[in-house]
Amino acid sequence: MDGKTGEVMLTRKILYGVLFTFLTVLYFPAAVQAQPEITAEAGLVMDMRNGQVLFAKNADEPRMYPASTTKILTSLIAIKNCSLDEWVTISDDAVLPGGSAVGLQPGEKLTVRDLLYAVMLSSANDGAAALAEHVAGSVDDFAVLMNKEARNLGAEHSNFKNPHGLPDPEHYTTPRDLAIIARAAMQNPTFRKIVGTYHQRIERNLPHPVNGIPQVDFVNHNRMIWPNSMFSYEGATGVKTGYTVDAGQCIVVSARRGEREMLAVVLKSQGYNIYSDAKALLDYGFTAYSPVELVKSGVKVDSVEVGGGQEKSVTAIAGRSFYYNFPVGANIDVTRKIEKSDRERAPVYREDKVGSLVFYEAGKEIGRVNLLAYSTVEARSFFSWWYVPLALAVIALAFVALRIKIALGRRRIVRRSRTSGAIR
Repeated sequence: MDGKTGEVMLTRKILYGVLFTFLTVLYFPAAVQAQPEITAEAGLVMDMRNGQVLFAKNADEPRMYPASTTKILTSLIAIKNCSLDEWVTISDDAVLPGGSAVGLQPGEKLTVRDLLYAVMLSSANDGAAALAEHVAGSVDDFAVLMNKEARNLGAEHSNFKNPHGLPDPEHYTTPRDLAIIARAAMQNPTFRKIVGTYHQRIERNLPHPVNGIPQVDFVNHNRMIWPNSMFSYEGATGVKTGYTVDAGQCIVVSARRGEREMLAVVLKSQGYNIYSDAKALLDYGFTAYSPVELVKSGVKVDSVEVGGGQEKSVTAIAGRSFYYNFPVGANIDVTRKIEKSDRERAPVYREDKVGSLVFYEAGKEIGRVNLLAYSTVEARSFFSWWYVPLALAVIALAFVALRIKIALGRRRIVRRSRTSGAIR
């Protein structure tokens, strides 16, 4: 074999190798990332933007104890029902719960804002009881509000008996419910700011405390948001830890990377495993899945017929953008279906709902977006409704009248002709 022939064969091998590599990348997607292994009894990771659960272990396990992660719901309700500058007078009952506390004194006055920092950073059981009494009058009545709020948010498998999470056999939740509650809470700017704070100092003038040492410096128990800790997580934004003997170690934690934000829930773990479990869940959410925008807010999707309107139809647009996460390297098989409302009757106003855009993956519904009217379609007025047939009737009558006039004219001419002939 001469040198020239050898070069040709080598060139062919290189080309075949490049072609094979290209086809492999094109037709054989990267392997889907292995699911995380966590030591906790239950946990999940959720996309904060759309609420999609990307991994779950016993996510709907009934009657799991939330411990102090209960205070996420407590604080959200307090924020919704109070001004941050309202003064709260601490009662004798509020200082009694026990467990984690900041030494509230009977008769002491603190703002709702200060109590929220005490509750969400230092996990103050006494602060949670004080907020509950301030909002609802009693801990029992506040528990009623907690359960109502949980149901409204979509957390349907939880039952709350107190605002702090101290042991009660009828005080329970599920990882999925807790994630739903935490996601809603993190959408509140005030709540988000508080739980994202590492340290907060407040003013308390108590020269003669009678109920322990009053704390003025609150440090967040969630070490994943600490600036310098072996448990720090880059981009961590909140939210709450918890512990009781029955509940074990618990944590709900959120983190952001770019425009994406994940939420991890870990229940009934042991020791510092809550942090390694939470890290594994968050890492998995960020790296194993990639978001795809399936529809953009405001884009034209279809048109909907409108009865009795000045226009026959109205353009239907997507009411919001919709993202869905797919495993990195996996084939995407998404179909969509338009569900139109029964024929709309005018008037239809701009941004009225006129249908739904439903997305399916492998035949299973993964989300839906409201279709909204792009413009207003007014009802036809009486005049506009009858304008066309009335005009046609007028034209028809005019035509008939004209024919009659012509016919009568012809008759007169014929009659005159006959009369003239008779005279001759």
